[in-house]
Amino acid sequence: MTENEDEVRAALAALVADEPDLPGGSADIEQRGIRRRNRRFTAIGALVAVPLLAGAVALAARPTQAPTTQPLAQPSPSPQLVDPNAGTQLPTGFPLGSAVDAVAGALPGGVSLAELPMDLGWQADGSLTLPLTGGGVLTLTVANGDCSVSAPGLDAAQGKAAADAVCQAWRDAGSPPVAPVEPNPSEQPELAAR
Repeated sequence: MTENEDEVRAALAALVADEPDLPGGSADIEQRGIRRRNRRFTAIGALVAVPLLAGAVALAARPTQAPTTQPLAQPSPSPQLVDPNAGTQLPTGFPLGSAVDAVAGALPGGVSLAELPMDLGWQADGSLTLPLTGGGVLTLTVANGDCSVSAPGLDAAQGKAAADAVCQAWRDAGSPPVAPVEPNPSEQPELAAR
């Protein structure tokens, strides 16, 4: 090296001594990518927010009018203690989940419900079949004036406790009382004639 080259190097080193190091490596690339992504998200957010804000202002500035039509009068429900179909069908006000929860909460230790199938539903006779862990099924029936539960591994008292829990959930849901089915004389004239 010559003397001039050393002087030039020393002069260049003095000029760049205060400059920051040049970025390099994957950390710098990652930081630039994060900044670019954040700028894009900000721009997209602004593009979405402007029309939404304009729509909200337009809705708020729109004059309101009082409704000119009168709502139809709803007939007042007549209090009815016994549903004519009580015991023969399940009312729409008694959800399936309420029945399952009532049964699950009343089962004794060692007996529990398994995962419920997707097609679980009330049968036409008012029964519901629930799978048990370890195999077997529990049959819940709400019909003919009574709630009943039968399953392998349950004695009569345990089945009665689960059935009582279901009947209580039935009443809590506002369903009509479970009443025995009595024939309506007007629908069955041969029974009325006896």
